[in-house]
Amino acid sequence: MNFIRRVVSVIMALLMLSTVFSFNAIAKNDNSITVKMINYNVAGMPGFDGKGSSNHKAIANYIVENDFDIVAVQEDFAYNKSLVNSLEGFDYFTNHAGSIPGGDGLNIFTDNMPIYNEKRVQWDMAYGSIAEGDLLTPKGFIHTVIEVADGVYIDFYNIHADAFETLGSREARDSNYDQILTFIEENYENYNRPVIITGDFNHHFHSRPDYLSKMYDFFCVRGGMKEAWVELCNNGDYFDFTEWQESGTEFWGEWDSVEKFMYKDGGGITVTPKEFNYSWILNDEGESLSDHAAAECVFEFIVTDDFVQNTQELKVVTQSPFRNFFNTIKWIFKDLIYVFSNLDEFIEFIG
Repeated sequence: MNFIRRVVSVIMALLMLSTVFSFNAIAKNDNSITVKMINYNVAGMPGFDGKGSSNHKAIANYIVENDFDIVAVQEDFAYNKSLVNSLEGFDYFTNHAGSIPGGDGLNIFTDNMPIYNEKRVQWDMAYGSIAEGDLLTPKGFIHTVIEVADGVYIDFYNIHADAFETLGSREARDSNYDQILTFIEENYENYNRPVIITGDFNHHFHSRPDYLSKMYDFFCVRGGMKEAWVELCNNGDYFDFTEWQESGTEFWGEWDSVEKFMYKDGGGITVTPKEFNYSWILNDEGESLSDHAAAECVFEFIVTDDFVQNTQELKVVTQSPFRNFFNTIKWIFKDLIYVFSNLDEFIEFIG
């Protein structure tokens, strides 16, 4: 009997080793991982058309029905519970930072892909009027590490850049791009993982001649990244958009829109976009659930012979609700000071 038990134990141990070596073998040879992502500004401002809660439930239903693996959202403020409670099958969520004025509106959700090392960063520079709102909430970016397959990790960023086209807004937005790229560069040098950066960039490549957009210079030249829509839908050309411009179709939510998916290889993993689509998500009455379209992208990650095992300590960071409470109180006072300092503008804004 003892002999049989020993034999069984040896067999089980060999099977376990076989599993480990099998993964290592896969990691050292081309191994394809396909991940379907959606990026959506969900327009979660309090009282949005009086349909915020039902809109967010409908958004969640769309995400579930279309089998997305990773979800990035912006303006996820007042109706976060309606959204996450309806995301059936989703296992991992970043910690909601709260509604306006304390929250940044940024969140990431995944279906069966662990999220690690959540970090939120506020922009160093913002510009705008009360109507624009960029100074009234802590916009910025959120960084996470996502395990897309067993032992295969990517750095995933979700941003909401400064809006509008005034000189001050353009300068602030370029500062935003510089800030996140500095963060990405340091992180990439330390851990050498593939990079996906998505979100509401509040700008586009085709405006470069008119508004001196530095998006290409920052992300593509300095950051060494590519952008999924440009690569798949504009033949990889970041300068000539003549065909789209002459089509007469407004760019917003249709072509080279403000919702982007930038990407970069890393750690012996190549990243390739396979499908890209802008989608206007509608309710039963045919009305859009947001003033933005959703950007949808399918990425293929190929693990090559140069695969590098992760060396960073990874952990899920939980955020205390008390921290959100005190952050909200802080921003209420900051907003009140700003409003009273610009009272004439506020009176004009409220009409």
